[in-house]
Amino acid sequence: MIKALRKRDRALADRVYSAVPASVLGREQRIEVGPMSGESNVVYWLESRGIEATRERIDRILADAKASDRLLNEEELRGLAT
Repeated sequence: MIKALRKRDRALADRVYSAVPASVLGREQRIEVGPMSGESNVVYWLESRGIEATRERIDRILADAKASDRLLNEEELRGLAT
């Protein structure tokens, strides 16, 4: 999905991992960060918010995500990104 978004191919991103495209339901795909996330999720989250994806930020966010038992919310992620 991230590869499709980087290529600005929303139609493809909308169909990845979905039996029903999100746009059909008036929604769009989201990249979340949680215990099952990989580095690419963190990098995408940072870059999509205009935050430089430094090694320190990536490692800090990924460590917190892996230690959690749920998805991190926007406020938590922004706090870790500072």
